[in-house]
Amino acid sequence: MKKSTVWIIGVIGIIALLIFLRQWNQQGIDNKMTANKVKPAILVEGRILKPTASSNIINVSGTIMSNEEVMLQSQIAGVVTKVLFTEGSHVNQGDLLVKIDDAQFQAQLQKDEVLKQLDSITERRQKANLVINAISEQDYDIALNNLNAVKADMKLIQVSIGYTNIRAPFDGIIGLKNISNGSYVTPNVVIANLEETVPVKVDFYIPEKYISQIQKEDIVNFSVTGYSETFQGKVFAIDPKVDMSTGSIHVRAIYENKDRRLFPGQFATVSIVLSHSESSIMIPTEAVIPKVIGQNIYIYKNGKVASVPISLGIRTDSMVEITKGLHLGDTIITRGTQLIYPNSIVKFNSLH
Repeated sequence: MKKSTVWIIGVIGIIALLIFLRQWNQQGIDNKMTANKVKPAILVEGRILKPTASSNIINVSGTIMSNEEVMLQSQIAGVVTKVLFTEGSHVNQGDLLVKIDDAQFQAQLQKDEVLKQLDSITERRQKANLVINAISEQDYDIALNNLNAVKADMKLIQVSIGYTNIRAPFDGIIGLKNISNGSYVTPNVVIANLEETVPVKVDFYIPEKYISQIQKEDIVNFSVTGYSETFQGKVFAIDPKVDMSTGSIHVRAIYENKDRRLFPGQFATVSIVLSHSESSIMIPTEAVIPKVIGQNIYIYKNGKVASVPISLGIRTDSMVEITKGLHLGDTIITRGTQLIYPNSIVKFNSLH
């Protein structure tokens, strides 16, 4: 090979090496600049935790019931001679509502009255004879027993006469009648319903897990179809036995109903405040990050993002109570959580 050729090849090799070294050096510089480049902050929204008033409220279905309710029925069979009430009207305790024919009992009473007079005369005579030993004590006892038997019969007849007068057992509104003048009634016939609607009762059931959180005198709020306002009642009775088929307990509240606006049989939605706190930690539901086991939340502390496990309490439509894992004054990330991870660099778009 000629010297000139070798020299040319050497020069080309040197030039290629210089080009390679320059490119390698430039790549190192670029890599170093890339490594030192600061990643942009992720925009998020946050909240500084402050004490919040919260109430643990459950809503259950209930029914309006009469304070007292009875189906009026006769204790004896007979023909109705008078119906003395107006359907749907208010009646007072003791008012005569229905009169049943008592002619046969009155006739029997008159007959026994005559027998009573005769037996009274006989008893007096026998008593006088006993004093002078004209008769034995046994003869006098027979006369006395006859008189007492008639008196007992008369009392029994008077009770039967009383049964022919059907009276209101308490103040209330009487319903629609099922009989008329001339109807033949028996003890099985319902004459009408009588309802005491001042006050009314509100019956409802709550899950057994809340038994320890409700007691007599507790206030309950309830709404009724047809009215826009909320009514307020007071618990006055709790069934001491849990219904084994439903796992719930029967509770009864009372509402004064002085304006008679509520009627027995109406459906009610009952709201019960089981507990109340003025310093709960409440956060938006969307800030909670569900995990396979439990829940976490992102907090901002010492310039860094950290993931913290939490325990949840009561819920509302948009908020949830935190019972463990956070403290008042902590800064949490409420929006943008899907873009961040522990130690992320964030910038708050809003913080309140």
